[in-house]
Amino acid sequence: MEKINLILKNIGLTDTETNIYLTGLQYSSIGVNRLEKETKIKRTTIYHAINTLSKKGLVSKKDTGAKLVFMMTRPENIQRLLNKEIEILENQKTELDEIIPLLNQHQQKEEANFNVAHFDGIEGIKLVIEEALYCKSRHWDVIAPPKNFFSDFDKKYAEYFMNTRKRKKISARSLWESKADKKVLTPEDLKQRQPRILPNIMYGKFKSIIIIFDDKVAIISSLKESSAILIQSREVHDTMLALFDGLWHISKEY
Repeated sequence: MEKINLILKNIGLTDTETNIYLTGLQYSSIGVNRLEKETKIKRTTIYHAINTLSKKGLVSKKDTGAKLVFMMTRPENIQRLLNKEIEILENQKTELDEIIPLLNQHQQKEEANFNVAHFDGIEGIKLVIEEALYCKSRHWDVIAPPKNFFSDFDKKYAEYFMNTRKRKKISARSLWESKADKKVLTPEDLKQRQPRILPNIMYGKFKSIIIIFDDKVAIISSLKESSAILIQSREVHDTMLALFDGLWHISKEY
C-alpha cells in the first residue's frame, strides 16, 4: 500500500486525493458519510478532493434522489492522467525549445569566459548529466572508474541515461580500468563508446566520472558524495582534453 501511495503521489495526486480514491475504489459507489467515517477526513476537505479528482477524470457523481454518491473510475484512467501530464510537459518543452535562442540573446555577456557551478545532491547531479546529454558536439571524452554514480545509483536511471545517450547519437572515447569480468559490449556499443583500458599505474586513481564535451568539463562524484561540478571554459576544456589525449594514446584497446 505504501508503494501505491508513493506512486500516486508522484504522478500528481495529493495524500487526501489518494486516500479518498483508494477508499472509494473498494465500493461500486460511496457517499460522503462513509468516506468521512473510513478516511477520518473532514467533510469539507472530502468535497474539495472529490472536486479535484473529478477534474482529473477519476471520480464521477450520481444523484440517487436520497443522496449524492461518488464512483471511482477504473484505475486505467490513472494512466490516461499520466499520459495527459506527459503531453503537457512535451508541449511545454517544445515551447521552451523555441524561445531558448531568444532568451540567449538577452543573456548578459560575461566579461570572463569562465564559469564554475557546483551542484549538491542527486537532482544536482542529474542537472549536470542533462547538460552533457544535450551537448552541441554530440561527442564526449570520458574517464569512468568501475565503481561510479551510475553503477551504484538507481538502475532505471542508468537505463534512461544509456537510452538517451543512444537516442542523441552521442559518440565517445572512453577510458576504463581493466576488470576480470569484462563487460559484454555489442559492436554498436564498441563503435559508440570506443573504450580503452588505462595503464595499470592509473588503477584506482580516478574516483569520479569526468566528461569532456563542447567547451565544458563535468566531474560527477561517487554516489556516496553525491555532488557534481560543471566547468565552462575553453582553456580548462582544452587542458583536460590534452591530458585525456595523453592517456588515450598510452591506453590499450578494449
